[in-house]
Amino acid sequence: MSKRPVPPTANSIKAFMHCRHCLAEKPRSISPRDWSKIEVGWTEIGLQVWCRRHECNVLHVDFEGRTHPANVTSPNREVH
Repeated sequence: MSKRPVPPTANSIKAFMHCRHCLAEKPRSISPRDWSKIEVGWTEIGLQVWCRRHECNVLHVDFEGRTHPANVTSPNREVH
């Protein structure tokens, strides 16, 4: 099996994740991106997306003990 390179440090997202409850409550004048209150983090089994507004799970991925390539770099930015 050939390995694909992990995309460079740029936003490569093709489909965004949102809490279904947040989308139902979102005011029309605000974008889902601006309304979102999610956290993403590692768990004992994988990766979880959590809604802070509703304190509920959006997605929890079980990696089944496998490791995967990842790009964890960030461009150098001057802190103001």
